[in-house]
Amino acid sequence: IKDIVMVKKNYEPWQFKPVTRTQFAALSLREKLMFLCRLGHLAPSSHNSQPWRFYIDSNPRKPGIDVYLDRRFVLPASDVAGRQAAISIGCAIENMVVGLSFLHGAPDIEIVRQAKSSLLPLPDRHASKISQYVHLARLNYVINTRPLPLEDLYASIFSRKVTRAEFDPQQSLSSELIGRLSSATDRKKTKLYIITDAIRRMSIAEFQGQADGFVINSPRFSKELGAWLLPNDTDAPLGMPGIGFGLHDDEATRIHRGLLGESPLRPEDSLKFALGGKVYMEKSPFIGCIVIPKDEVAYWIEAGRSFERMFLILESAGVSVAIHAGIIEVGLVTRIFGAMLGTFRRPAVLFRAGIVKNKKDKERPHSPRLPIESVILPKRYA
Repeated sequence: IKDIVMVKKNYEPWQFKPVTRTQFAALSLREKLMFLCRLGHLAPSSHNSQPWRFYIDSNPRKPGIDVYLDRRFVLPASDVAGRQAAISIGCAIENMVVGLSFLHGAPDIEIVRQAKSSLLPLPDRHASKISQYVHLARLNYVINTRPLPLEDLYASIFSRKVTRAEFDPQQSLSSELIGRLSSATDRKKTKLYIITDAIRRMSIAEFQGQADGFVINSPRFSKELGAWLLPNDTDAPLGMPGIGFGLHDDEATRIHRGLLGESPLRPEDSLKFALGGKVYMEKSPFIGCIVIPKDEVAYWIEAGRSFERMFLILESAGVSVAIHAGIIEVGLVTRIFGAMLGTFRRPAVLFRAGIVKNKKDKERPHSPRLPIESVILPKRYA
């Protein structure tokens, strides 16, 4: 299926190619800012919902990009506070920061103070545009700056993808690589806790298995997941084709329809879904948990930025990454996580990393994308 999906229109944004510093310098100001938006658009997001929206301000006196959250794409069952959507926005911002830092020089980032209530899911995705767009950040293009040596991270933006597969437990991450990951955090805003011991891995794996089982058996959660877990031949620009979970064509279609309640799930489908994440977690040589000191919007964004920087570091080292956001959103589990890690900070991002055990899993395609025009706003919103 890889060769089929990569020529479909919903995969076209991944055909976007990097430019050199010389080529970037030759672009007009608006073209430069549009290029950065394209980088942001390649970031990971919860359920591949792509909730970011960009306004390009090419005023030469203070050019930049305003970054918004589109509340229509905050998931009402699995992301009731909008936390994962804000983390996704942080990932998009970091892609733009890395790209601009390498091509031109570090930008100035302004995070807009917003109340948590402003990020809540809209009751109707087709509701009025009043408060649909929430301004979360501004990336200011600074004229007189020098490029930074981030070529490996810049290149990784174009190849990075979530790999929901089994990792080889015998291939550990090097201490040098782990050190780079730890340095990607700001200790005042985010901190990385590393889990490599078997006992804590098994505990987290048990939580993962219970969470996946709950999703399967809860009509509200399963229908939402079914709406986003799609058949492999989908033309949709949003959501997660089943191939990303290692599902064959018939499995992906069957599970999509089963989760939606359109047909019964087979017992083996439910078992595979519920146990898959648990087993993968148990066997992962590295589990990372990014924690934040305050459960506030600005810190959610910073958690996303830190995670995406780590993702790019790992990608540049040939290490694959899978994200496990679901169990982070369960209140009781987050408190147990904190106790397990020995911190009062709130877990914001949970991920695992390693070398893919089956090389074919590494060849799975990227997730689809909206056309870039769909995420560019024609005007500013308050």
